[in-house]
Amino acid sequence: MKGLLFAFFTIFILSGLGAQEYRITKGGVTNSLAIPGAPGETYALYIPRDYSPEMNWPVIFTFDPQGRGAKSASLFRLAAENQQYIIAASNFNLQNRPVDSIVRKAAAMMDNVLRSFPVDPLLVYTAGMEEGAQVASALPLIYKKMAGVMAIGNSFVNANYLDKENPYMFIGIAGKKDYMVYEMEDYLRFYDDLDFPTDVYYFDGKQNEWPSAQVISNAVTGFTLEAIRKGKRPDDPEFIKKLFEDELAFSESLRRTRQYHAAFEKLDRMKVKYEDYGFEEVIEEKKKEIKRIKNYRSQKNKFRQAVAFEKEQQREYEYLLKTDIMTANFQNIGWWAYQIDELNKLKDKDEVAQSNMAHRLLGYLDFVSKREFDEIMRSQANIDIKIFISVLRTAINKEDPEAYFKIISLAALDGDEETALLYLEDLLKTGYNDLESLYNIEGALDLQFNPEYNAIIKRYLGESKFFNE
Repeated sequence: MKGLLFAFFTIFILSGLGAQEYRITKGGVTNSLAIPGAPGETYALYIPRDYSPEMNWPVIFTFDPQGRGAKSASLFRLAAENQQYIIAASNFNLQNRPVDSIVRKAAAMMDNVLRSFPVDPLLVYTAGMEEGAQVASALPLIYKKMAGVMAIGNSFVNANYLDKENPYMFIGIAGKKDYMVYEMEDYLRFYDDLDFPTDVYYFDGKQNEWPSAQVISNAVTGFTLEAIRKGKRPDDPEFIKKLFEDELAFSESLRRTRQYHAAFEKLDRMKVKYEDYGFEEVIEEKKKEIKRIKNYRSQKNKFRQAVAFEKEQQREYEYLLKTDIMTANFQNIGWWAYQIDELNKLKDKDEVAQSNMAHRLLGYLDFVSKREFDEIMRSQANIDIKIFISVLRTAINKEDPEAYFKIISLAALDGDEETALLYLEDLLKTGYNDLESLYNIEGALDLQFNPEYNAIIKRYLGESKFFNE
């Protein structure tokens, strides 16, 4: 019989309501396990195939912004099998919910796993992406023995609450297309300055994306090696060699796909990571091989030029954005739309450094314009400024329905029916199809009974609520 044969075992989990029986899959993801103390919330669990209750296990608690526990547990499967970790992944959605309530639920999940499995209390780790990374990096405030945090694309840092006497390892992972890449590097410098052990990884992705299972596994080796250095895991030379060879193979895959600069940078970081284990000569030889490749220096120079231009462009965008908002300069909306068009063209180019830079700048403009939009909508700013930032948002992010809704609302309140109808149609051109929401726009009640308003909706959605003959 081909394929993997999963092993099953039964555990009893104690809660305030009594014992609960679960059938756990070894070598597979067991989903929808209830969290005592957090009604309605569940988590997914991955137990390695060689799991035995006779030993105490390291555990990684993972947090996905959308509560996709089974997916995030699967991404950590390679690391779990090769490096012996239990993976517990939350199924609760983190978006638009207070961090403190999420942290309480995460703490309940951690407590449940620590009580139910033979976990080494000194080898407890957290990992998360975006909002999940903020939760993961806040949990050391609750669990004081935390051994490490893996933050992907974001983090939470408050120097006032860090226990500098009990440093944990901080691993930052950033997508090369993610505008947060520089923020992640700032977080790493922050922890470095406090003498916390750190490591950094990059992957070919943008914001709100998980890295591949291979990148995650390579990153988890940072936790594993740090535990070995501190005597919390066995110092097995063959095991360490296997970790090194797996990571070296990843560097080689970058070289073979002509990502010479990325491969060289990876080797540079590996040199520091494995400095205690006698692999320096192997790494130096690999670096020399890359240096001899004709396109390496060209890639390196293009990368540096792109980064320098990007940082200058970020500063200019932020200044011009604030200036245009203060003056509600509608004449410059076209200039912003042109910038977006040019960046979209650039991101589709074959030149990797410039393409990644364009992705990051687009993400950055989306972020800063949304930040300004939210602040202005909460403020007492006049209607012209509120309409301006809403129109600007539609130029920068054509897929954001919130800005279109706000323009329709403000225009209706101002008696500007023509503008409201224009942006209703622009919204529907993006493919938006939630009929009900189009009839619940704040301040636009009279407009919704307008025959032309309904005719536009029917033209795009095939039906409308009124005048539907």
